[in-house]
Amino acid sequence: MTDKTPNPGAAVADAFAQIPAAARDFVQRTAATAKDRAASAHSGAEQVATALQDAVNVSVNGYALVGRSLLQGAHQNVEATLGMIEKLAGAKCLGDAIGVHLDFWRDYGKANVEQVRATAEVVRKSYADSDKAVRGIFKKPAPEAPAA
Repeated sequence: MTDKTPNPGAAVADAFAQIPAAARDFVQRTAATAKDRAASAHSGAEQVATALQDAVNVSVNGYALVGRSLLQGAHQNVEATLGMIEKLAGAKCLGDAIGVHLDFWRDYGKANVEQVRATAEVVRKSYADSDKAVRGIFKKPAPEAPAA
């Protein structure tokens, strides 16, 4: 009694050998199209990441400018206060001291109003720049998909 069981490996090899050329071409074209689309998606993702990084940089720069403006205002307040103390030290009488103190508060109030306006302008400009950067990201058209 001889074993007539066909070799399973040979059967699979015969099946692959008989795949029509059109099927092989279809698979190759589909794989190439998938590669192109994957490259396009990667490129689009890189562009979005770069645009988001730029928007974040604009926003962080705005925060730094606001911080700098606030620090500048604090420094001006300290200088004004120390200047008032120097003037008070030079006052000859109570009337002079009261005059120096009143002048200080008048000038201090005006300076603080200007500081608040300057800081508000920095905040407004920073917000506008950040808004413009973010809107620019979403206004850009999506990259075209390659034709299949």
